[in-house]
Amino acid sequence: MHARAFIKPLATVFAAAAALLSASACLSAERARNLGVQFDGEPGRYNAITDVDGVEVGQMTLNKGRARTGVTGVFPLGKDATEGVSAGYFAFNGTGEMTGAHFIEEFGAFFGPVTLTGTLGVGAARDGVLEWTKDHFKDNDDVKFSRVLPVVGETYDGGLNDAWSMPLQPKHVVQALNSATSGSVAEGAVGGGTGMVSYHFKGGIGTSSRIARYGEETAFTVGVLVQANHGNREQLIVDGVEVGKVVTDLQPVRPPKADSERDGSIIILVATDAPLLPSQLKRLARRAAIGMGRTGGQGDSLSGDIFLAFSTANKVSLGASEPNIYASIPNEALDPLFTAVVDATEEAIINALVAGEDMEGGRGGHVYGLPEKRLQEILKSYNKLAE
Repeated sequence: MHARAFIKPLATVFAAAAALLSASACLSAERARNLGVQFDGEPGRYNAITDVDGVEVGQMTLNKGRARTGVTGVFPLGKDATEGVSAGYFAFNGTGEMTGAHFIEEFGAFFGPVTLTGTLGVGAARDGVLEWTKDHFKDNDDVKFSRVLPVVGETYDGGLNDAWSMPLQPKHVVQALNSATSGSVAEGAVGGGTGMVSYHFKGGIGTSSRIARYGEETAFTVGVLVQANHGNREQLIVDGVEVGKVVTDLQPVRPPKADSERDGSIIILVATDAPLLPSQLKRLARRAAIGMGRTGGQGDSLSGDIFLAFSTANKVSLGASEPNIYASIPNEALDPLFTAVVDATEEAIINALVAGEDMEGGRGGHVYGLPEKRLQEILKSYNKLAE
């Protein structure tokens, strides 16, 4: 039987109607498409990870005094879900951290939210998730036990943030998780992306989504969210144009007591409503590297480029009394999903840059936002700017 024919019955489970709504709905003015940057693929309604039904995002930003940090929380199944999701992760370059990764590798699943923050905020993020879980599921010991190893991803924000003052506290994480909603997602210097720098411009949180179609009847959604803190200026590519080699000015001004120059990192979360097994989700996670590569990222030696993919279709219960039964797309039919991951990752990274604005560092120093008008002029000179 042909793989696509096998998948058609799943159309009754996954409605594609919402995905056909205008891709421009609920977008802010500070997104790459609004500038005329062109991308491949068909985005979902919000062009965000929240286009995957059930996914909720909450953020808490600390941009006061010497703090330039925060936390971003992503719930795969919403705040009130008691089940986990199938998952797979991939470290393209592993000079970074994602807590809970060993559990994901062993069980092919995780429970509760994923939180993203700065490197020195990992402990506070972990404690905040545990506090939130304890309060949110007071009388459900099984749910609490399933979440004793929270998933926390980090990138280093010590250039702009006074990281060693450790301003992030568990209460901030609780606030972020309580605020999680579906719909549009704020980008740039928000949440965990507050103090991040990408390609020597202001970076941070970015998101995008794609519809992966299987014939006329079946469609799945792939959503991506990035915390972009990676790349050197000369590497930056936008729609195939080496923008970083043209915009050589506007370099970061280092604080008086600067950390030594180091490579940055990127965390990429991939969500989908396609029914996939952990091994297949690891295959999806690997494709995020290609999307990163389209923007110029290459996984430098001290870069923590760690990617996590999960499916909301195959829910997981810990300690179930009956066998868990999962559906999956045939392995040979994953290409539309692979393409969706690559396209959405590329756009999510550029969205993070476009949303970035000039920022004064908490310890001094300064980082510039990507100059939007110059970007448009450069792309137009290559006939790359949409009318």
